[in-house]
Amino acid sequence: MRIDLWAALTLSFLSTLALASEQQTFTESANWAKQTASQALAPHALPLNVDDYCKDATCRREIRSPKESRLSDGDINAQKGTEFVTNGLAQDINTHFNKGRPDVKSDPAMRFALLGQENAYEITHGLSNAYVDCDSGSQCLIEHIPKQCHRPTNNNVPCTKVPVASVSTGEVNYRCPSGWTQQGRDCQRPLPQCRYNNDNYVRQSGTRRGFSGSETTYFWDSKIVSPNQGYTLGDLKQTYNIHWQWSAYWHKRYQICRSTTQTMKATRTCSNGYTLSGGNCIKNNITWRTQCNLMNSCKITRQQCIEGRASRTINGIPTTLNCWKYRVNHQCDRADTCAPLPKDCTTQAQHCSLKQNGVCIEQEITKRCAEKTCRATNLQCGEQSFCLDGDCYVEAPKLNSHFDKSVAALAGLAEAVKDIGDPPKIFTGKPMKCNKKLAGFNDCCKDSGWGQGLGATCSEAEEALGKAKEKGLTLYVGQYCAKKVLGVCTRKKRSYCVYDNKLAKIIQEQGSIQQLGKRLGSAKNPTCAAITPEELGQINFEYIDFKEFYPEMRANTNLPNFDEIKQRLQSATGG
Repeated sequence: MRIDLWAALTLSFLSTLALASEQQTFTESANWAKQTASQALAPHALPLNVDDYCKDATCRREIRSPKESRLSDGDINAQKGTEFVTNGLAQDINTHFNKGRPDVKSDPAMRFALLGQENAYEITHGLSNAYVDCDSGSQCLIEHIPKQCHRPTNNNVPCTKVPVASVSTGEVNYRCPSGWTQQGRDCQRPLPQCRYNNDNYVRQSGTRRGFSGSETTYFWDSKIVSPNQGYTLGDLKQTYNIHWQWSAYWHKRYQICRSTTQTMKATRTCSNGYTLSGGNCIKNNITWRTQCNLMNSCKITRQQCIEGRASRTINGIPTTLNCWKYRVNHQCDRADTCAPLPKDCTTQAQHCSLKQNGVCIEQEITKRCAEKTCRATNLQCGEQSFCLDGDCYVEAPKLNSHFDKSVAALAGLAEAVKDIGDPPKIFTGKPMKCNKKLAGFNDCCKDSGWGQGLGATCSEAEEALGKAKEKGLTLYVGQYCAKKVLGVCTRKKRSYCVYDNKLAKIIQEQGSIQQLGKRLGSAKNPTCAAITPEELGQINFEYIDFKEFYPEMRANTNLPNFDEIKQRLQSATGG
């Protein structure tokens, strides 16, 4: 460490000498240039006549009044920029000027050397921190590296599931009633048909004396037909007896009948599950379709019917379902690449990197992580760790680290004794409130600079509360709405418990509340309850941090300095 420091000082000294030498050379050169320029501008000092170098008046005029002298500042800058861009030599210098220069600041050796400078106080006082370790004699560099990772949001991705009907056809069955015969898609049966009128009848005639046989004639639609054609004799309808001269005749009329076929359409039926529609047997085949496309890693977690049982006509077929629409929630599994990162990494930015059905399921997070690199440097801390020109630091004696805590705990118990009464009320707080108007400028609840807004009017109690907060004598209870207008809160109140001293506040906060689990009441009704002697005995003062009380304790305590103590000890021992 001392060698590195000496090398750095030597380098600094030589750089200073070199800089001084360069400064002197520059000064001498500048003075010479000024002197030469003043002499050269004198008329008698010009050995040459410019007119001798010009062939005409235009040349002489340009020399005495060059066109550049008529340019404005903007014109000169424009020409300068153009020349810089078009000049090849200037571009070469600009391109290669910084090449080959070492980056000293980022060199690890230089950075470790600078740690001694940046942590000089800790090294000379023997105090280890994240950068110097006095016990192991090592130094550590801490790099804050930006890292990107992905984290699942575990948000539910809702989709809907609805039925989809596809039509299938079945065979049509034809049926005939009993006594009928099926002929294709028709039903038939034999049916006798009898007629009797002037055009349709059977006539039978003959004589009584039997000289000749009877004669039968069949008439169908006034035409004579034959029994061979299927016509038969029906019921007797009329009988006539005729007497003429010596003869007697009879004449009878019957129904004429023939056999016909009755035809009707057969009845169409369908198999079970099919419905007759338009002469066909059809049915709906129901399948379910989810109305969103998700990745394979998205799994169903829950589904709920949102359109219940009903009958609807689908493809002309009445269809009844217990549910016509489901809401289906999914959870999409994504790898958490942020989990392996150290817990002390801080989040710098985050945005959604992957969505499903409009819902963010993964975030890309940019974190800033500290990476620590340590190496042994034979670091020596303490009173003899830093010397320069024989002027060494001598460590001053320090108080025992437990002294302040012990004294503070004793002071707290002593303060508690003051409040012993009947009934005993130890460290009782006073409830106080302040107003915060949201629509205006009044804010009497600020921790500092309260009531300084335009038009702020704070009460004396609120001013007293503000001073107590600045002195660190308050504990915050809560906030509630004190006034509403049309359902909107226009004024809020904050409640505090105010204590007489910091010890009371510290023991209430870290002992009664944090250790015993007591409460100070509600925001609307703060109680600021005291501690009972039994409860005080249950508080473990070892776990109470009294640092907030140390400055006040030391300010009120007059302890002799160590030189005085040393002198008294020497006097007592005769030293």
